[in-house]
Amino acid sequence: MNRLERRPELVALGSVVIGLAIVVGKLIVGLLTGSLGIISEAVHSVLDLAASGFTLVAVRTSRKPADREHPYGHGRTENLAAFAEGILLLVTAAGIAFESLRRLLTGGAGVNPANYAFVLLVATLLIESGRAAVLRRVGRAASSEALLADATNRLSDVLATVGVLAGLFLVRIGLQWADSVAALLVAAIIARAAAMLAWRSGDILIDRAPAGTEAQLREAIRDVDGVREVRSVRVRRSGPSLIGDARIATGRMLSVEAAGRLVDDVKSRARSVQPSLDLSVLVEGQEQRGDLVERIHAAAARNGGVRDLHNVTVEREADGSLHLIMHAKLPGDMTLDKASRTSAALERALRTELPDASRIDIHLEPMEPHVVTGEDVTARRAQLVTRMSDIVSAHPEVLRSVDVELSDRHQRIHAHVVAEVAGQVSLEDAHRIETELEESIRRAMPEVHEVVARVTA
Repeated sequence: MNRLERRPELVALGSVVIGLAIVVGKLIVGLLTGSLGIISEAVHSVLDLAASGFTLVAVRTSRKPADREHPYGHGRTENLAAFAEGILLLVTAAGIAFESLRRLLTGGAGVNPANYAFVLLVATLLIESGRAAVLRRVGRAASSEALLADATNRLSDVLATVGVLAGLFLVRIGLQWADSVAALLVAAIIARAAAMLAWRSGDILIDRAPAGTEAQLREAIRDVDGVREVRSVRVRRSGPSLIGDARIATGRMLSVEAAGRLVDDVKSRARSVQPSLDLSVLVEGQEQRGDLVERIHAAAARNGGVRDLHNVTVEREADGSLHLIMHAKLPGDMTLDKASRTSAALERALRTELPDASRIDIHLEPMEPHVVTGEDVTARRAQLVTRMSDIVSAHPEVLRSVDVELSDRHQRIHAHVVAEVAGQVSLEDAHRIETELEESIRRAMPEVHEVVARVTA
């Protein structure tokens, strides 16, 4: 752990040491003078010392990494320490208020407003002001709820010390009851600070979302390319960090790899608006009723037996019913009987997805091997390459022939051609040009077994 990471822990340790010195000083002076205000401040400081100890333990614990028993880390330790500190302060305030009222009603004991009491209180005032400033600054820098809670406690000490000073001054000029009134003021200040502290920490412990965070994250995630809908966002605070989850909807046919990239993009965008956020993202498919082809692909994906569905066509008949035509690839070594059962299962899934389908034609094809043996013969068949390039260049919509490559696979020539066309043509027209080029080459060169044409801008 480097020095910057240890800074909150060192500040918390320093707060404990200072708190111990203040407790000893207040107890001695309070007993010597008989001042309830100073004694109440001493009791307050004892609990402050315990609270600072909680803070030290919490800061140390919260920095531990996540483990098997604490998969979300130990950040909540700080929130728990802040809540406990608030409860302790409430108990302190109740005790001081009780004793103050008892003294006011019974007359109480005399108070000696000695000079050393004033010296102690002024020194305490200065020390606590400085301690509060340091704790608040480091707490904000480290996003430490425990240090910020300790800073709030120190500020209540400053206000309470001012009240005790005023009470002791009034005792010196002859108003003995002022000490008890000052103690009541101390109790009220402590109670208010404690209630705010316990309320804020309790909210975090019961997973109250930070104000405005959900709306901020929704807006950021919605702008990520590929996200069709942000279905839910939940965020909770854990010490200095935020932990959350989001459910997003995207295209139903998004691949697993693409879905993984989408999750990374969503997390990156979320961290750009909330750097301390650890976000889990659940990706779901969004059904678009009007996109019939996507719904067909989604039904095939749920079927599981079909490896590749392509050339999907949806024909709407005059009576409004649908005629579905598609090509499905299955493993080449699959028996026809098993392939027919797979095709029948796909048809049932399609009829469930699209009840309006009156006819479904599924053309079964064997999948190509993953790896084929071939040899690049482009250089040896230069004449064939030239003829093929001339045919490509002759097409009226082709700007130029970019590339021709010939491959020999078991004495069969496979050709791959690339042609440049205008970038403004539609994808549909580009596909038409590719088909026309393939047909032209096959007609002119029967010796070519297969042609694959590709156009580019």
